Parts: sequence; C-alpha cells; structure tokens
Amino acid sequence: MTLNFITDTDSSESSSDGEETSDHSSFNEEGSLEEDEVIDINEQPVFDSSKEIDYNIKYKQAFEEVIISNDVYILNLDAHKIGQSLRIATALSNFTCNIYDIDAGCKSIRVSLEHEKKIVDVKFGSSNTQLSSIVYTGSEDGTIKLWDLRIKEKCVSVFKDDTDAELKPLSCFDVSCDGRFLVAGTEVFKDDAFLLFWDIRTTNLLGGYWDTHQEDITQVKFHPTEDKTVISGSTDGIINLFDVTQTTEQDAFQSSFNTKSSVANLRWFKNKNEDSIISCVTHTEDVQLWHTTDSSPYSIIPRDTISSSMNVKPDLFSQIINCHQTDKNGNIMLLVGNDNSRGEHLQSLNIINDGPELSPRSLFKDNKQIVRCSWYDYNHGIMVTGGEAGILNVWVPSDDEIFS
Repeated sequence: MTLNFITDTDSSESSSDGEETSDHSSFNEEGSLEEDEVIDINEQPVFDSSKEIDYNIKYKQAFEEVIISNDVYILNLDAHKIGQSLRIATALSNFTCNIYDIDAGCKSIRVSLEHEKKIVDVKFGSSNTQLSSIVYTGSEDGTIKLWDLRIKEKCVSVFKDDTDAELKPLSCFDVSCDGRFLVAGTEVFKDDAFLLFWDIRTTNLLGGYWDTHQEDITQVKFHPTEDKTVISGSTDGIINLFDVTQTTEQDAFQSSFNTKSSVANLRWFKNKNEDSIISCVTHTEDVQLWHTTDSSPYSIIPRDTISSSMNVKPDLFSQIINCHQTDKNGNIMLLVGNDNSRGEHLQSLNIINDGPELSPRSLFKDNKQIVRCSWYDYNHGIMVTGGEAGILNVWVPSDDEIFS
C-alpha cells in the first residue's frame, strides 16, 4: 500500500487543549469482588457527604437543558468558547448533530446536521481559521461530512472510500492539528480493519493502512501539535503509532503498545518536560498512561482504585467518562460517574504524580444522567457534558461569572 501523505513543516497552530470527547460504554464487571462478598445490584449508590470537603474545586451548573426527548442519547460532543459564549456540537443517537450557541444561559439552535446511520464523532475545525464555523461529522454510513455554518447549503464536502462497491463503516475519526488531513478508523470490513486518510482540500482519498489491527478500530488521534503523528487503538488491545509522512504502512509504523485489554478511549497529553503522553481508557474501566518511548505503561490505575476514590457505596458501578488535562504542566484528571440508576454521582479525580493514587477534585452536583461524553477547557475551567437522558450541561467554577 502507498500513502501519498506529505505534510508541510509550516503547519498552523492547533486548536484548544480542552477539546475531546469519548464514546465508550462500561463493562459492569464484578471480578474485583471478594468471592464471599454479596452486593445487591439494585442498591442505590450513596455518596459519603462527610467527604465533600475534600473536593476543593467547586462547580456550579451554568446551563442545563434536555435538548431532545424520546430516549435519544447524546453520544459525542465538541465545543468552542467564543468570548463569553459557547458553541457546542452534539452528536445524537438519532443520526443527527445539533449546533448550539449558549450565551448567558440562553440557547439558540443554529442547524441540525444529518447522516443515514449513527454519528461516531463530531469535531469543530482544528485550525484557527476554522474553529467555530467548520464542523466535521463522521458516521457508520461510511462518510465524513464537512459542514460550513456560514453558508446556506452547509455540507460542502463529503469524504468516503468508494474503492469498493460498499462503503466501509467508520467507527472513529480525527482532524490533523493544521486542519489539512482527516484520518478515520473502521470496523472490520472483509476481514480487515482500515485506517483511511483524506486531503481535506480536495476530498481525495490518500490511501490507507490495513495490516496493523486485527479487530475494530475504536480510536484514532492526531498528535495535538505534530501533524505527522497519529495513534490508533482497537478492541484487539493494541495502540499503534504512525508517522504518516512515510509512503508505506511498513515505514509509517513506528511503535506498538499492547494494553492487554480493549481500547475504548485515547488522549494525547504533554507533561511538564514536554514529553508526549498517551492515556488509554479500556473497556474494563482501567486507565493506562504511556510514554511513547516505552514498551509498557508507566502507570496503571485499576477500576477498583477509581471506584474506591469516588466515596460512593456500593462502588460496583463506577464509570470512566474521560481523561482531561488540567493545566499546562500536564496534570491529568479523570471525569468519572456511576452507571447505576440515573448516574447522578458525577465527579472528577486528580491523578497524583503518575498514579495510581487519586485524590478528589470536583463534584458536579445535580447531575441527572449517565454521562457519555465531555469537553473541558482548562484555561477557563469549563466542563460540558452530555449523556443518556439527552441533557446538555455546562459546568463552571463557582466563582466564575460566565453566564451569570
């Protein structure tokens, strides 16, 4: 396979470090219980209110609305801060994507974008000139659509691999930091799982890789500042790192990391030494942290540790929603919830040093749903969440005046 993918060295700045969503469902595994321990799975989780004082970063709910009814989930979201307002894109389980402008607690809907099948992710443009007006949506229908909110027709480009009679079902996608290239992962299609690349300026399919994953690809992430570097993760438990300036898959392949699990969510981070860090959330709700130069994770935070750190009993139903960077020094927090009942117990935990020790960070009181996705802007401390009740929430630090 030949991939004619050559990037310029003069790439533009990447988008905000706060961007990110995830799309994974937790496995309610009980293997961590002692053999003689009996847990009533119908018992409602209760937060230990005596521990509330330990959550030292206080949050308030700046916006809440059920944006759609009839059992429609918010599966993924992305956001961009514009002055004192937020523009939020939500990918819904009814194959649509709605764009919202939220200002002073008031919401306006700009447009509803549609696909023929489930939308696997949504992203605003990644270059400075695209940030708030360009939206990408990728779908299991085999297409990534580029929408320009400034023009009437809105959908201006469609990216697909039509080299076969049937389009390959996409499972994830990402945009390079300079806004020039797209990468998408697929489910297994005719015995192969594909990584596909397009030139955004021409919609041309540049090529693909299909030899490095054996099962469905669940995540693809361009490096936030290096447009040549991509990681991919799969249910086969492997994370692969590529240099896409190389013209063959064999040459592009740089490193492989075996998680010995199933990859649900990947993120890039920079630590205080400017080293690149990969976080991996597995489908068994563990967190792994990797240096790109290592052959094993330098830290593993098991689900048991996360559950016990939430101060909720019983702790059987803990759920990792996302990993977010909290400052320029590369400190990381986990956004965690509870997938029993309505999932009310939403909170964040700081990773102490390199883990696995965790400490309480914030409580998101009055959460009313099992949260599926999140976006965080550490410059302003804003958290946006969406989930299974179709509720869109914007959370801000208690002393923040945004929307007040």
